[in-house]
Amino acid sequence: MKAGLLFYLSRRTSSCQRVLRRSAGYFGLEVPEARFCVKKEALGGALARLLRQYPMVFVVGSAQGKRPDCAGPIFNMLHVPPGPDGEPRGIMRLPGSEKTGYLVESATQAIILLPDDPYEILKMAKPMFQRLKRKFGLTGDFPKVEHPDYAKLIADYMEKAEHT
Repeated sequence: MKAGLLFYLSRRTSSCQRVLRRSAGYFGLEVPEARFCVKKEALGGALARLLRQYPMVFVVGSAQGKRPDCAGPIFNMLHVPPGPDGEPRGIMRLPGSEKTGYLVESATQAIILLPDDPYEILKMAKPMFQRLKRKFGLTGDFPKVEHPDYAKLIADYMEKAEHT
């Protein structure tokens, strides 16, 4: 399966693209190209073109506040009602360390709104890809991170040191 990638007023494009492609690759998902939107008024058209081509589109945007700057205009385009807290109703939040991303879904498509920060994207990757995996039947998973058994390594070293 393939996904689109749209950078909206972004600056750290290559770092974010690398993180997204590597993470998506674990699930058999290709992100073959990146497109760029540098004008606010062009966001809707750029997103629509990618949605005609791909079932899911990652939108990486500048984030002056807590959420990507593209979130508000996209929620307005899609007529997503705000909740009492100002956050969109019925939209999956992707919490990062200091920023929030969003996963907007229809029956057959998904738009993933992410901040222009590779570290924040990494923090959001696990819940994001778990949901995309269920929705689109993706295979794979993130590799398990295994840490060495430090106690055993130290014990082995100490035993070796005693014999020399």
